[in-house]
Amino acid sequence: MGDILRDSDLRKAAYGRLLHHARRCPETRVIDELGVGHGANRIDIAVINGHLRGLEIKSDADNLNRLPAQVIAYGEVVDRASLIVVPRHLQGAIAILPDWWGVVLAERGVSGAVVFKRLRGERANPSVNPMSLAKLLWHDEVADLLRRRGHPERFLRSPRAILYAALVNENKPRVIAAAVRETLKARKGWRDRSQPL
Repeated sequence: MGDILRDSDLRKAAYGRLLHHARRCPETRVIDELGVGHGANRIDIAVINGHLRGLEIKSDADNLNRLPAQVIAYGEVVDRASLIVVPRHLQGAIAILPDWWGVVLAERGVSGAVVFKRLRGERANPSVNPMSLAKLLWHDEVADLLRRRGHPERFLRSPRAILYAALVNENKPRVIAAAVRETLKARKGWRDRSQPL
């Protein structure tokens, strides 16, 4: 049983080593369980700075049943992604992942600690969806962005779908991506792992 790696083992090790620098950088925010598609899927660990990066974890207690849907969900919003995976899921996962995803193998070392080995580097996601990015924002956040762009208060009380459409229709994808990242970094009350535990 000591060789089994659970999600909590991999997550703790990732915070301690893979994300050591990111968690201490004032320009970076590290978030647990970032909901995408209004909560239909979650990014296990999101790293937000000049890019939005997603880390998915597949431990010994997991299976790969949801990975195809998770790959699609990540692909809508992240600039880069990596899978942290235990040996038993490695081959099955690689068969599912697009080639722009990085792959990090996690094993139990002789000392009992988790050992990471990067098998494939991350590449830029070729197909971020601006509307999916906009939907990461809460109603008041997208309303605030549109307010700064001169929209009247009456319009800003519209349903969020209308506000998302306005944001996407009136801005270039790179402008939307930057606005979403800055809004997420400024959000209050999140379960944030950016500072030392």
